[in-house]
Amino acid sequence: MPRFHLLSVIISVWLLASCSPDLPEEVAAAREDLPARLDYNTHVKPVLSDKCFACHGPDKAKQKADLRLDTPEGAYASLVESPGKVAIAPGNLNRSEVFHRILSSDPSYMMPEPSSHLSLSDREKAILIKWIEDGAVYKPHWAFVKPEIPDIPEVDNKSWVVNPIDNFV
Repeated sequence: MPRFHLLSVIISVWLLASCSPDLPEEVAAAREDLPARLDYNTHVKPVLSDKCFACHGPDKAKQKADLRLDTPEGAYASLVESPGKVAIAPGNLNRSEVFHRILSSDPSYMMPEPSSHLSLSDREKAILIKWIEDGAVYKPHWAFVKPEIPDIPEVDNKSWVVNPIDNFV
């Protein structure tokens, strides 16, 4: 029975890996350089703010396609212009229109639209893709996030440490 269990785990991992879409070589390379854990406020929000919120942000007068990407409710909701589709399906690239549009080279489909004169770098595309894969978790503005006391890192030369702040330097 243990061999069967191991085999089923291997097959499951292979199936999951084979279901994820292929990325362009440049985006895949940029993805390799990203941190293991992305932070919404540090990594994702700056990209969305600079490249997406002008057309898909909180300003109703400038909003296109009745889509808001600045809130999870707006990003996860069914698209008005494409019923049954969503801009962002947390954890699912294939179901996320954002994923398909940021990788598209078709001017009538790609995002940002060519008329916006904005474009995403390979790193920015990789950030959005990894964030969606990781669950597309939104966080409140950093000023509203309760500070957490970090773990004090270990150091090689303990004789340099006078107080805990020295461990971070």
